[in-house]
Amino acid sequence: MFPADFAYVRAESLADALELLARASAGGEDAKLLAGGQSLLPLMKLRLAAPETLIDIGALTGLAGITHGPGASTASTIAAGTMTAAGTTTVGAATTTVGAATTYRTLQRDPEMTARFPGIADALDVLADQQVRARGTIGGCVAHGDPAADLPAVLLALDAAVTIAGPAGTRVTPLDDFLQGVFTTDLAPDEIITAITLPAAPPGQAYEKFEQPASHLPLAGVCAVLEVNDGAVTSVRVAVTGIAPRPFRALSAERSLLSAPLTPSALDAAAATVDTGGGQSLSDQHASGPYRRHLARVLARRALARAAERATSPREPAR
Repeated sequence: MFPADFAYVRAESLADALELLARASAGGEDAKLLAGGQSLLPLMKLRLAAPETLIDIGALTGLAGITHGPGASTASTIAAGTMTAAGTTTVGAATTTVGAATTYRTLQRDPEMTARFPGIADALDVLADQQVRARGTIGGCVAHGDPAADLPAVLLALDAAVTIAGPAGTRVTPLDDFLQGVFTTDLAPDEIITAITLPAAPPGQAYEKFEQPASHLPLAGVCAVLEVNDGAVTSVRVAVTGIAPRPFRALSAERSLLSAPLTPSALDAAAATVDTGGGQSLSDQHASGPYRRHLARVLARRALARAAERATSPREPAR
């Protein structure tokens, strides 16, 4: 099937893109941003999306690139919002900022990125296919709001924040607040995601998924981020994708593990609590809701075990 007719314009700068979006929004026109196009263009071909105008921001080099702040790749700074035995802490300076137009391939080939965030390396290894990794962008993935996507769950477990530019200036919002539902996010029609920021994280990270063979999207996926001291879990974040209308934190699993001795039975008990985060289960021709929830519990156990191994043996590489 061919997409419906649309106009095409190429933005020359971020300011130009914002002006084009504002003009379209003021005129009641449906305009969409085009970067990698790996999510939008298939929807347009199926006529599940029919924007009147595409604004191409793929050439805006200022929106691409990775900046690593000070701090070693094995930094154990605990992110704000992480469940910790000592309570919530503040984020240090050892942050990583990823431009929204940065491709998956660029992320995958950045050695500092994969060293600091083995959970992201896990996800990139099993994300879609080579063509999508070459063209797809981190900002486009987050903006798309797909309830069954790999990277948003990993970013959620890593306490990512989203930087957004709009007519009123720039704002920063936690990814957990940005994701709202099925293809629904806290992004206004006249706003653009410019960057994703990640605080330093402990090396105990892992992502596991069970994919739908044709699309490679997860029927369920789980990312775990652990810090372990003296045999006990001192910080933990677990995020789940593919089973609910949006990726979510498995808070019950986090509470179960926090301050617990790091034992197989503790990991079993935590994984068994994973549900849909209070939301409705996704269910379609590929997998029922109960089956997706079962997969999430199995994958949570695997992700927690591998994250624990990396937490106690940081030299264990990402897959």
